[in-house]
Amino acid sequence: MQWTIPELVKRFGAKLMGGVDAVLTHLCTLEEGSSGGLSFFSSPQYTTAFYQTKATAVLVAKNFKPALPVAPNLIAVEDPYSCFCRLIEEVYEEKMVPKWGIEFPSYIGRQVTVGENVYRGAFSYIGHHVVIGKGVKIYPHVYVGDYVTIGDDTILYSGAKIAAYTVIGSRCVIHAGAVIGSPGFGFITHADGSAKRIPSVGHVVLEDDVEIGAHTTIDAATVGRTIVGQGTKVDNLVQIAHNVQIGKHTGIAAQVGIAGSTRVGDYSKLGGQTGVAGHLQLGDHVTAVGRAGITRSFPKGNITLSGTPAFENKKFLACYARFKNLTPSKK
Repeated sequence: MQWTIPELVKRFGAKLMGGVDAVLTHLCTLEEGSSGGLSFFSSPQYTTAFYQTKATAVLVAKNFKPALPVAPNLIAVEDPYSCFCRLIEEVYEEKMVPKWGIEFPSYIGRQVTVGENVYRGAFSYIGHHVVIGKGVKIYPHVYVGDYVTIGDDTILYSGAKIAAYTVIGSRCVIHAGAVIGSPGFGFITHADGSAKRIPSVGHVVLEDDVEIGAHTTIDAATVGRTIVGQGTKVDNLVQIAHNVQIGKHTGIAAQVGIAGSTRVGDYSKLGGQTGVAGHLQLGDHVTAVGRAGITRSFPKGNITLSGTPAFENKKFLACYARFKNLTPSKK
């Protein structure tokens, strides 16, 4: 894929700083910039890389004024990162090999409803009484259990496992190795200390536009539903336990664990390795800094949490500033 600088200036309503009508042949980072490369600059963290880059052109903000002479052409736009992402999507679509039809061997059960333009990869398994919407892509080695519902234009990548009775909305993406609807970690302990599993007779609901990362597990409800709300994005290697309810447009980074029956509100963000105890309630717009350990509810939301046990971030930083300067007592 190629672009010309005048083409990008016209498309993004940009202002050009530099007069070379160059052809751009690839996207690149500032550090790995080379001839024909197009990059972007939107964070002061990369200032040194920006002034040293060998990329042919760089997307910058419209109000940006370089403090030093720069070699690349600068294409000034409203939002450099957003424009760069649009170009990434174009490259991705060009590189993707179209998938369609049915590959063999594959299995499909009884009384299955399948929409138009569905792709079923080799060695995929579709159980009985499944409903599959139009435009769905089911890659090789996917397992779909009985009575599952999959909405339009959803993608199940290789090795995803969808347990019985799971409901998946439209335009969802389930990445490789994810397990949706596995039994919850529920046991009853007897007087002698032995444990007996409590069966999970509920299921999982993924609403529209949800994305689930590779090797993430979402447990079925003991009874009722485990819910991931519309537009929520879940990273790789996340554990969401039985009966958890997650609101819409929430972001959950890698290695987060959410214990059973906890509720997370809308537009929240849980940083990597955050742990959330069970039966808690987190309101809307809760942000947890990476490795936070949330042990109590924050139902009002609109708060940033740090530390273990987690509390308000500004107070945590103030406490930490004092803590790190403490002098160990001498015996």
